[in-house]
Amino acid sequence: MGENTKYFLRHLPACAIFTLAAAVAAALFTTASDYTTYSAAVKVYSVGWFAACVLSFYCGLLVVPRSLGIIFSFAGVVAFAILCALDTSVLSNHALLSQAIQALPALFFMAAWAAVAISACRSENKKIRLSSWLWLTIFVLLLASWASFHFAQRQLLSERNKYLVEAREKTLALIDDLDAYKEANETYPESLEAAGIDPEKTKLSLTGKQIKYYPHETDFALTFADPMPCGQTVLYSYDTAQSGWFGIDPKDAIIDAPCHMFLGYLKQR
Repeated sequence: MGENTKYFLRHLPACAIFTLAAAVAAALFTTASDYTTYSAAVKVYSVGWFAACVLSFYCGLLVVPRSLGIIFSFAGVVAFAILCALDTSVLSNHALLSQAIQALPALFFMAAWAAVAISACRSENKKIRLSSWLWLTIFVLLLASWASFHFAQRQLLSERNKYLVEAREKTLALIDDLDAYKEANETYPESLEAAGIDPEKTKLSLTGKQIKYYPHETDFALTFADPMPCGQTVLYSYDTAQSGWFGIDPKDAIIDAPCHMFLGYLKQR
């Protein structure tokens, strides 16, 4: 067997690991950056991380003992508990601190897997040394998935912010059209079609849905939903009976960065 062949075979496992990680990251990005599949991606991503976190304790205690992996695993649990217990308003004015704290649990658990893989590779036990390829695979998969998921989240948030800007502008334009109709007819129309308003003026490009119109006596309301898939529907409403936006103005709902899905979770319970 030639030297080139030996070199290729020695590095083939590493190539396979990084190829697998790239494929998983690409699939996760594709599903997590699409509103229709985002919820499914979150479920798979969460289950995968939970399994990897539990397994890190098993490896740190039994498979590769006396490694730093178990220390990083405990640190990850503590960081996650703190993240769940935090009041979201505490971090609202400290963007960099907020992002650092939200990243800590994942960074600790990835450090745990890196420590386990390195310790296994250096072990005098042949079986443990061979297992280092599996632990390295888990570490690379976690790293690639974490980066891919958060990049997809940022892209989704950017699209959502553009959607809110567009929806707000179209709502305000519809208000002008409805006020003009009332000046000419002394009442608001029963529907937007009755006012001769083009349906395209109510269509929102990101979701393909329409701005809803609700006339009531001498007033009306225009509503549209927040597209961010957070498990519950958030509506924005411009109500003339309330002299403006009822609840929150869409421009105040625009945020720069997505929050960790468990940030302040215990405070909400």
